[in-house]
Amino acid sequence: MNELVGIIRKEEELEQALETLGKIRERVANVSVEPVAVNDGRGYHPGWHLALDLRNMLIVSEAIARAALERQESRGGHTRDDYPQMSPDWRKVNLVCRLAGDPDSPRVELRRQPMEPMRPDLIGLFETDELKKYLTAEELPGGAGAGAAAGDEDATAETEEGDR
Repeated sequence: MNELVGIIRKEEELEQALETLGKIRERVANVSVEPVAVNDGRGYHPGWHLALDLRNMLIVSEAIARAALERQESRGGHTRDDYPQMSPDWRKVNLVCRLAGDPDSPRVELRRQPMEPMRPDLIGLFETDELKKYLTAEELPGGAGAGAAAGDEDATAETEEGDR
């Protein structure tokens, strides 16, 4: 995951990661651990815990890789080298991962779910400079850039007046 689904992501690396995860899934299907009794039968068994964790780690890894491959933009902590810009279309969509298929060997299924825009009263709580990190110019609230800047200047002037 660190090598193929790292900080900077590319389509071919994400596809390679999913292929590798599929091969690992086949190997993990054959993993088994015999119970070990220690004294009273309740001992810590690291191999057993690792066997349990492997399945969950594979599921989470697959969900991350599938969602990263599907999302063709860069925004916040998700950076695609092959899609370096933010896209206003992706701001309107949540990717939802869920388990599907055989319960003993589930697969991650991905679907797009429309996302409601943030309410104006909530978006108004953020500074414009902070919003610019996550929203495209088209997504910024109408006049928020100019209004916030003017409001910041007024607040600075008031503070300077109060300091005199």
